Amino acid sequence: MASTGEVACFGDDAHEAFLQSLLATGFKLPKEGASILISIASAPFLQEFAESALILSKLGFKLCGTPGTAKFYKENYQLDIKEVTKPSDAKDDADCPKTGAPSALSEIKEGDVELVINISEGTTRKDEITSGYLIRRASVDFGASLVTNVKCAIWLAKSMERGFDSFKAKSISEFYSLHKY
Repeated sequence: MASTGEVACFGDDAHEAFLQSLLATGFKLPKEGASILISIASAPFLQEFAESALILSKLGFKLCGTPGTAKFYKENYQLDIKEVTKPSDAKDDADCPKTGAPSALSEIKEGDVELVINISEGTTRKDEITSGYLIRRASVDFGASLVTNVKCAIWLAKSMERGFDSFKAKSISEFYSLHKY
């Protein structure tokens, strides 16, 4: 596990239990019509997440993506996704002078983005701060929910598609009756 703890939850199916476990950690689901920032570093992960990106768009979320991500989904899936620039440093929140695209950091800092899906390439470069790190750091600092694993991002999209974004949490006793001795 890449976390500092574990959460186990029950649900009527695996997708409901997954979503309930996220919510139990304090994860906030994006509100209807909110913006979701997608930044995926590698082609295999872009392809793997493609169906989920279409699901999020179909659910009415406004999608924005870093240049490579936005280009991939526009060209291959005709997805309506706004391009945002990658930050080069922690203060890089100005619009791109060439294209006018807003900075990913400004979108997060201004509260325009409620969920960030940032899947890195998996390298362990320690000699420099990557744009992905800056995006993840801003997400944490400004209260946007963050998903950094492609499998979890897919499960989140599919769980929301099933309508579990509006379910009420249940206690364990609602899943089975306890026998009294």
